[in-house]
Amino acid sequence: MHFNDYISNQMTRAIKSNTSRSEREVIAVNNGISIHTLNTVITGERKVTSFNATALTELIKLAIRNANKNGKTLAEYYHKAKGAAEATPLKVNNH
Repeated sequence: MHFNDYISNQMTRAIKSNTSRSEREVIAVNNGISIHTLNTVITGERKVTSFNATALTELIKLAIRNANKNGKTLAEYYHKAKGAAEATPLKVNNH
């Protein structure tokens, strides 16, 4: 997967809507990074790097699976989040 330097607000909302803190923590530990590092990447406070990209890829795949279990696609959550972000911006440090 190829990423931009930072995760968008919409992707942040889509990931957080479709994964739990405990799921994110398991992925972080399994990929040798801290939950803090993974959370700061998905909130746009830290750049996506080769060091954290594997965990991020795994997290996005999990978010897709979880969304599908709910009868939706991650794209639907993304577009819903895009509308919500335009109405009420999420406070992150995207660059």
